[in-house]
Amino acid sequence: MLSLLKKHNIDATKGPILSQFILFALPIAIGGIIQSLFNSADMIVLGNFASSVHVASVGATGVIVGLLVQSCIGLSGGAQVVLSQAFGEGTPERIRKASNTTLWISIIIGLIVTAVAIPLSPALLTATNCPAECFDDAVIYLKIYFASTPAILIYNYGGAIIRSSGDSQRPLYYLIASGALNVVLNFILCFFIPNKVMAVAIATFASQVLGAVLVVLRLIRTDESCKLVFKEFLPDKKMCGSILFLGIPCALNTSLYNISNLQIQSAINSYGSAATAGHASSSNIENFVNCFNGAIGTAVLTFIGQNYGAKKPDRIRGTVIRGLALALLVGGVLGNMCVMLGPYALKLFLPDDPSAVDFGMIRLTFLMSIYAVPMAGSVFGNVLNSFGYSSITMANSIITVLGLRLVWMSVVYPNVSTFNNLFLCYQVSWSLSCLVNLIFFLMIYPKKIKKIRLQLSEKTEIAESNFNTT
Repeated sequence: MLSLLKKHNIDATKGPILSQFILFALPIAIGGIIQSLFNSADMIVLGNFASSVHVASVGATGVIVGLLVQSCIGLSGGAQVVLSQAFGEGTPERIRKASNTTLWISIIIGLIVTAVAIPLSPALLTATNCPAECFDDAVIYLKIYFASTPAILIYNYGGAIIRSSGDSQRPLYYLIASGALNVVLNFILCFFIPNKVMAVAIATFASQVLGAVLVVLRLIRTDESCKLVFKEFLPDKKMCGSILFLGIPCALNTSLYNISNLQIQSAINSYGSAATAGHASSSNIENFVNCFNGAIGTAVLTFIGQNYGAKKPDRIRGTVIRGLALALLVGGVLGNMCVMLGPYALKLFLPDDPSAVDFGMIRLTFLMSIYAVPMAGSVFGNVLNSFGYSSITMANSIITVLGLRLVWMSVVYPNVSTFNNLFLCYQVSWSLSCLVNLIFFLMIYPKKIKKIRLQLSEKTEIAESNFNTT
């Protein structure tokens, strides 16, 4: 175990699966936790240096940022699959083309989002029924945040390249550095800039740029096949098609959650700034557990991708079993810990607003008590994605997330218009989504394993035949 900790690159096709899986996923989870801590620092600073209204101003932007930025980050799922399979095959030329194309995609999409989203910020906030007392500051925060979108995507897509090579530690180091800058600048700028929301937005912008710079420098200096050489930095059309074919369903899958949340966010905002602040603060607490969800999902995607490329069915099976067990354990334990410790954690964000704390606890109780369910669904979904069936997970989300939540908000919620009923919707949609992913997993997984074993058997027969002939 100690020897593995010293390694930056983990070969998912060799060695003990569980320890390798944990050592790969843990830096990703820690990185997510650190990023959540730094993001929470924005809210905590605002809650203590300003007021819960300023917390609500940033919180009101969450679903919009998720829709436009996190959906674009979801596209990197396609790059992760292509890169993992390329590293599993060990083909340097394919790795280089996939890496270069991935970075090109991140730059182009980042610039497009920035150009489109900044002028649309006021309209987007109006569409989500942003409370009037939060509106002006929320516009400022959104515009500054969207200006950093190219840097955000370069960090995430570049990080996908580095992680696909088996190195999940260095992206963590870069995240620590950029997050530390964010916290330091939060306090410094809040002393010098009267508008506290603008201060934390500028700090966030600076930290995102630093993260992107560190990732690019690593790709320039690495000795791996994914090394960034500017004179060879050209996209490959075929590789671009593969990444987009697999990535667009992943991005749409992410966006569907956020599209469905727009109507829910609008209903939350209608309860006033206390509800918006409580909802945003509880979301920050949820993000800490979701970091493990993302880490386990990325590990499943990478390990199965590499072993699928290397034609190792037993290691694919081992990855599925261990990934699912960890998801159920972590989701069940940490989710319910959030519910128990929620009142104390929420007071860090909202020290002077007990009403906002009450709203936050409603959200935490409904979502975190069953968090093992969406984590298990994520494992099944990432197995399907790694086999190239991301369109199935997208279709699942269209029906069980977007469709159900829209129906819920149009039919169920108007008849029982309570704050609790808003979050019961999450429990129902998560459960159905997990069930559908499980059904397709049980249909597709055995066929894929059987196909790999058949290919291996044919390869062995050909080798034996050639040997006998010789």
